[in-house]
Amino acid sequence: MRKRLVTGLGAVLLAAAVVAGSAAPATAAAPSIQATGLNATIALDNCSASLVKFPTSASTDRAMMLTNGHCYEGGMPGAGVVLQNKASTRSGTLLNDSGGSLGTVRADLLIYATMTGTDVSLYRLNQTIAQVQSSFGVSPMTIAASHPADGIAMTIPSGYWKQTWTCNINGFVYQLKEDAWTWKDSIRYNTGCNTTHGTSGSPILDSSRTVVGVNNTGNDDGARCTLNNPCEVDAAGNVTWTQGQSYGQQVYWFSTCVNSSRMLDLTVAGCLLTGASTPGNTVTVTNPGNQSSVTGTAASVQISASDSAPGQTLTYSATGLPAGLSINASTGLISGTPTTVQTATVTVTAKDTTNATGSTTFTWTVTSPGGTCTGQKLLNPGFESGAASWTASSGVIDNGTSEPAHAGSYKAWLNGYGSSHTDTLSQSVAIQAGCHATLSFYLHIDTGETGSTVYDKLTVQAGSTTLATYSNVNAAAGYVLRTFDVSSLAGQTVTIKFTGVEDSSLQTSFVIDDAALTLS
Repeated sequence: MRKRLVTGLGAVLLAAAVVAGSAAPATAAAPSIQATGLNATIALDNCSASLVKFPTSASTDRAMMLTNGHCYEGGMPGAGVVLQNKASTRSGTLLNDSGGSLGTVRADLLIYATMTGTDVSLYRLNQTIAQVQSSFGVSPMTIAASHPADGIAMTIPSGYWKQTWTCNINGFVYQLKEDAWTWKDSIRYNTGCNTTHGTSGSPILDSSRTVVGVNNTGNDDGARCTLNNPCEVDAAGNVTWTQGQSYGQQVYWFSTCVNSSRMLDLTVAGCLLTGASTPGNTVTVTNPGNQSSVTGTAASVQISASDSAPGQTLTYSATGLPAGLSINASTGLISGTPTTVQTATVTVTAKDTTNATGSTTFTWTVTSPGGTCTGQKLLNPGFESGAASWTASSGVIDNGTSEPAHAGSYKAWLNGYGSSHTDTLSQSVAIQAGCHATLSFYLHIDTGETGSTVYDKLTVQAGSTTLATYSNVNAAAGYVLRTFDVSSLAGQTVTIKFTGVEDSSLQTSFVIDDAALTLS
């Protein structure tokens, strides 16, 4: 849970770290965190919340406050428990865009709360929408009427911390389990979107500031399915978990349960909230089994799905498809020509017109027509056979001890003369088409130069691409592993080249050992 911890831990924040557990989501740029975008958010004593309304709400209807079920003032509801229409005096501080206080808003009724299926609490405030607008100059945000789309940009403004996280949706989880609770169709965040304790209940907003979800949890310690360590369970029962992965819960289900009087009513046909007396439709997606393809060869798989209600039209979406493949939203046909060697985890979701969804997950392995992408491709990578397979300036590859090797006896020692001098070291290597390729080497730099001015330089190139430039300023004790993704050069024979240039005085030595170009 992302509720503020104030007992037992000395009020220490447990911010999630991005360290892979047994599964890793797709990568993305780290999110920005800003102290803006907080308009209509609410700071609670232990959580965050937001001022909201239904899509059909009128100005004469009561304004509402949305947060997590585990933020309920009466304690976290047990598994299977649904709370409805309970008197409440819960209050919070309504904020403006920059996080300044606009005043206190107070509830008089807990409309709905649960931690089963989703993790939400919805309160009725003691003022109408019009009264709130008049008193504070703020309008409630609208709860979404439909399921959010995968991949969209989102913001997560926390009233508790007065900060806003800017992230992306990275798919939806069939089941998310944490301790005794299970949630369905949870919103997975992109890697690096690390909401922290106190952000519980923060709204998840799309670009129009529609509330498409509510922030609720993340895996703190890398543990499996325990409190503060949720795990993902797919339709086949496979369990994965990732330390640092954060999640939110769906809120559009509220909109499926609003009656003609604009009140939450669990008896409305198609209501998707836990506790609905007329459960929503059930969509079942047939698992096609694990798939395999070859780069450059067309592939297709027909996805089939069914709905418990007759006459429903299904639309299809997919996450994790191998590069070059796409799904037809109307027919469920996955087709295309794979372009990249990889093993992908694919989740296909079918949705009907009531927004009921079903999903299935399978793996799709793409190989190269020339074989699998494995192994280290440089010859004599540690120079233990002297200059064999390398083209180098005289004296560069040696086994002297004044500059020791990283491993073994030999290494490549560029420059170190203390006079104008250029050394080169190179080897050509074929990178198989469709493969992921990584260049790595250990580099030690020592110098007689001082200060922060660059005098002597080492340039690292793969073909015509300059990967990095190092200098006397980078000097340090010992070797440092340097790694570069050169997958963009797959399908080519390229020359890996190191060029050291030294000026007229004071030596700088660039020492290279244990190079590798690894395919995966």
